[in-house]
Amino acid sequence: MIDIDHPVMPGCDAGLQALTRWEDTFLTLEQTAIERRFDMPFHKTYPVNGVFINDWHRHLSQAAGSTGMIEIGVEGWLLPVDALKLYELGYFCGGDILELGTYRGLSTSILGKAIADSGTERIVVTIDLDPNATATARINLQGRPGAESIHLFNAEAGKAVRDLAQAKRTFSFGFIDHSHQYEHVFDVCQSLHRVLDIGAFALFHDFNDPRNAAPAATDYGVYQGALDGLRADRFEFWGIFGCCGLFRRAGPC
Repeated sequence: MIDIDHPVMPGCDAGLQALTRWEDTFLTLEQTAIERRFDMPFHKTYPVNGVFINDWHRHLSQAAGSTGMIEIGVEGWLLPVDALKLYELGYFCGGDILELGTYRGLSTSILGKAIADSGTERIVVTIDLDPNATATARINLQGRPGAESIHLFNAEAGKAVRDLAQAKRTFSFGFIDHSHQYEHVFDVCQSLHRVLDIGAFALFHDFNDPRNAAPAATDYGVYQGALDGLRADRFEFWGIFGCCGLFRRAGPC
């Protein structure tokens, strides 16, 4: 564990004095070939007293079903640790959130809940290629906390990121879960710095899925796409939690 103190700089980390970077959780591609997703624990990035932010955050840690994935009434695939990290980052990021890969709204519902619980007025822009999935997500999100803060769109993720960048739209946190394929992840990563504020976090789902390292699983390449697509002068590695890899947008203000 490496603790890094950040000075308060307007436009960068205003109001945020300390974060914790978990560099020692890094895994090589060869190391991810061994199933480790269920063994990578939740660690706090933001300074919080105790392990959990609130009772609902604690509830996520206990919401695993028979498959090991959380069950909170919306279909999807998140380990409890993934959900804990997603909620923490959504709760504390301080600005609007970009989600690539809505599916049926599981992760989206957690982000909406995080915003509602934080007491702040922010939004989630969530994008999915499949209009049927978006329609289902819209139904699943109705009546859930923070639903009014969620804006759903249909688009190809790489083009959507480029269009948002062209419009000079930026976000304080990004959750990347639109595809497992190398070329799709790589494409998004090439432009991700243009839509994330300096200091913003990007969380990649399935980053350390063993299938990324399996030669036969040609449709998996999240790990490789992220590391090849994120330039080292623009993004820093900040940890692996569950099956998610965390990176932070670097650079001068």
